[in-house]
Amino acid sequence: MQQKGVKVILASGRSYIRLLPDALKLKMDQYDGILIDVNGTSIYHVQSSERTRISILDRTNIQDINDFFSLFNVELQYGQDDTIYTYLPDPIYQIKRNIRAEMRLPEDYPWAGGMYSWLCDTRDGYPNQYLIRDLKDSPDFCNKMSIVQDPLYMEFVRQTLLNHAFFHQYEFVFSDERKMEVTNKGISKGKALDIILEKYGIQADEVLVFGDSENDISMFEGKKYSIAMENALVNAKQSANYITDSNNHEGIFNMLVRMENDGLL
Repeated sequence: MQQKGVKVILASGRSYIRLLPDALKLKMDQYDGILIDVNGTSIYHVQSSERTRISILDRTNIQDINDFFSLFNVELQYGQDDTIYTYLPDPIYQIKRNIRAEMRLPEDYPWAGGMYSWLCDTRDGYPNQYLIRDLKDSPDFCNKMSIVQDPLYMEFVRQTLLNHAFFHQYEFVFSDERKMEVTNKGISKGKALDIILEKYGIQADEVLVFGDSENDISMFEGKKYSIAMENALVNAKQSANYITDSNNHEGIFNMLVRMENDGLL
């Protein structure tokens, strides 16, 4: 597709550092490919290594978010470009201590929770990982914050947040059932995508958008060819105009073939 002049954009909640290995495998450095990283907080041009930062959470924002979510029994993660700070309240800290002992993990193994479990090793993209036990040790800035707990508890957090005025002060999206991500108001993958489309003169009906999570819904808005994966979160499916196969069954490839057969590519 790139050889035919189609521009490829990878949009993720991850930092560009963690996306670059995949981008280079796709030869995006040869075809001026673009990365939308950390839910639209920056745009990265793979060929030139040029990065445009759109937004960060500063000390005031972080304190604001800390104050609200300290009322819950949740893990807080602060993501910078190559660093994650993880705050654990005592109940979660004790759970993770037991898990680490049972698994006989080394001392330098990350404490951060992931998509499917209490512990997740993401040092391939975030080589610097720090555990903090006091919110006063939070960093002075970060690209995004993540609120993490088991799915049932996170649903309780979601419902509480939806009925609170704080919900309207920031952007809140679930990247999976365990993790809710927070960025500044108005910052999203969709906003970053629209910036790119305007720059290159690409119309909304000339782009195919694939996604599987809440942080992809903003990219679906106003796009004729919005496509959710079969394994996508329910609300992502409801927001898309098309559904393709899961990521384990070549969903993107199959939809591209379908579009080509229909004369759309």
